[in-house]
Amino acid sequence: MKSAEKTVLYRELAKLTQADFHLDRSLALLLSQKCSPERRSYLEGMQRGLTEGLSLAEAIRQHNQKLVSGLELGLIEAGESSGRLSAAFTHLARYYAAAEAAARQMRSAMIYPMVLLHMAIVLPEIPTAFVATEGPGFLSRVLVWFVVLWPGLAGIWLLWRWLEKKAVDSAALDRWLGRVPWIGQARNHWALARFCQVFHAGLLAALRMSAICRLAGEASQSGQLRQGASSAAARIEAEGEPLALSLAESGTFDPQFVNALATAEEVGKLDEEMTRWAAAETVEAAQAMERASQWLPKIGYGLVVMFVVYRIISMVQGYYGGVLRQLDGL
Repeated sequence: MKSAEKTVLYRELAKLTQADFHLDRSLALLLSQKCSPERRSYLEGMQRGLTEGLSLAEAIRQHNQKLVSGLELGLIEAGESSGRLSAAFTHLARYYAAAEAAARQMRSAMIYPMVLLHMAIVLPEIPTAFVATEGPGFLSRVLVWFVVLWPGLAGIWLLWRWLEKKAVDSAALDRWLGRVPWIGQARNHWALARFCQVFHAGLLAALRMSAICRLAGEASQSGQLRQGASSAAARIEAEGEPLALSLAESGTFDPQFVNALATAEEVGKLDEEMTRWAAAETVEAAQAMERASQWLPKIGYGLVVMFVVYRIISMVQGYYGGVLRQLDGL
C-alpha cells in the first residue's frame, strides 16, 4: 500500500478503536467499503488471524508480513500490549501523512525538470526532420532517446529502492546512504523518529527496557540504529546499564539525543522525552525533504541545460550537414 492509503486506513482504524468498536466489527466495516486489493488483503489477513485466536500483531506478522514495515508491527504490538491501540493507529496515520506530504513535494519539484528534459530530446529533432535525407527518421531518433531515458530513470529508481531495503539490515550501507546530500539527512531523521515513536509506545506498554530497545531498533528501518539498539539491549540485559549509557556505548546514536535521554532517565520523564524527539525528528525530516525538493530540481536544471547544449550542437551539425548534402546533390 502507498503512504496515502495507509494514512486513510490507520486513521479509520484509530477512529473506530477510539470509539470502543470491537476489532472484528471494525475490520468487517472497513472490508464492506470499496478499497484496493492490497488494503483488502491486509484487512482480511488481520481478520483471519483474529479468527485463529492470534493477537492483532501476530495476525499481521503471520498473514501480512510483506505488506507492513517494522514501524507498523512495533507500534501495533506495543499499542496492543498497553491497551492503547487507537493511539498506535493515530501515530501511524500521522507518520504516513507526513511521509506522503514529503514524497508529494519531491514529485512536484521534479515535474518541471522532467518536462524540460523531454522537450530537450524532441525539439532539436524537429529541424533535422525537414532537412535530413539519410539515416533514421524523426520518430525513430526520438524513440531511441526515450528508450534510453525511461529505462535509465526506472533503473536508478529501482536501484535506490533496492539499496534502501538492504540498508535495513546493513549498518555499513545505511551509513553510506545517510551521507547522500539532503536525502541522507531525511533518511536519518525519519529513522530516529520511528525509533522514538515505538520506544514511547513500548514504555507505555511497560515492556522490559531491553525488549523495547530491540523493538524500536527493528521499527527504525535503519541498519545502524538496529545494530546500535541490539547492542544496547544486550548491555542492559547483561550488565544492567542505564538506557542512555547503553545507547552511547553502541556508538550509533546522536550524542545530543543520548544526553537528552540521560537527563530524562534521571528525572523519570523518559516517555515525554521520546515523544518530544519523535515529533522533533519528524519535523526535521520534513524540512530535510523540503531542502531536497529545492536543490534537486536545481541540479536537474543544470543537467538538462548541459544536455540541451549538447543537443543544440548536434542539431546545428545535423542541420548544416543536411544542407551541405543537398547542395552537393545540385
